[in-house]
Amino acid sequence: MISRPRISWGHLAFRAVVAGIAGGVLFDLYVWVTTLLPQHTGIVTMWQWVASTALGKVAFTDPAYAFAGAAIVLVAGIAWAAGYAYLAATRPAATRQWIVSGIVYGLIVYTIVQVILLADNNFTYPPTPNAFINGVFASAVFFGLPVAYVVRVLQARTNT
Repeated sequence: MISRPRISWGHLAFRAVVAGIAGGVLFDLYVWVTTLLPQHTGIVTMWQWVASTALGKVAFTDPAYAFAGAAIVLVAGIAWAAGYAYLAATRPAATRQWIVSGIVYGLIVYTIVQVILLADNNFTYPPTPNAFINGVFASAVFFGLPVAYVVRVLQARTNT
């Protein structure tokens, strides 16, 4: 009989919140530095675009919608991190091989987000191959890895 580890849902939720915020902030910071700053565009514009995917094109009419976009980024980051935290809690190999699993998880997140944007009619083709590679890299290294690292560290501290 295979024994399954008991999951402490409170600890899992804590790991998800901390890892999701860390991953979301690092991802947005990387995108801001590598994509928006060279175009002399602020992060508010990116958050307005995020808000427009949920609220429609009206989000482009007022910079105040950037707050909704930032909130969406944080909530989505926490939700994705919760998925990884659950995976790490139920599959110990994900914690032991956190670098590989974090990169792979980031690639999975990137792919699923693109499919969701496509289904929602908000998908835009990357303007250049470098932009595509930058997006994939950002998801794997600046979202997947931080989430995996934070979950690993917090999981070791709570030992559940």
